[in-house]
Amino acid sequence: MPRKPVETYELDREVFQRLKQGKDTFDDWQGAASGIADYVASWGVERFWAMSRSPILRGGETSKEKDENEGRRYFAWGVAREVLCKIVGNDLRICQNMTTEEFQNRFRDLEFNQQVLLTDLLMEISETIQFWTMRLKDARESTIEP
Repeated sequence: MPRKPVETYELDREVFQRLKQGKDTFDDWQGAASGIADYVASWGVERFWAMSRSPILRGGETSKEKDENEGRRYFAWGVAREVLCKIVGNDLRICQNMTTEEFQNRFRDLEFNQQVLLTDLLMEISETIQFWTMRLKDARESTIEP
């Protein structure tokens, strides 16, 4: 049975729920959140994957030696990776904890149409992240007293 198309509300819900978890570090990551689509368009999905995992070491732990703010800077990129895997992970056998090398090998094994689908979906996720980042920023600014 073919998988149903991704519903807009499903994508919005997944992105928003994950972004809310980073509201305490919003200032650290909100600026980098808007660059995901441009990065994917310029450098591709494989390099995006590497950047989205940049603060994560082999085994899944976060580097203690890296500047804490630098690790948080890519929070939204990790959200994009997580949502992408939640939506197509089972169908395309992609797991959010894959190393860059594992992802590259799997991505290269996909059919061309699957690679395009993955890229298009990542672009849509990045636009959704940008939308919700701006809504979070608006909500935050509306609660700050002059």
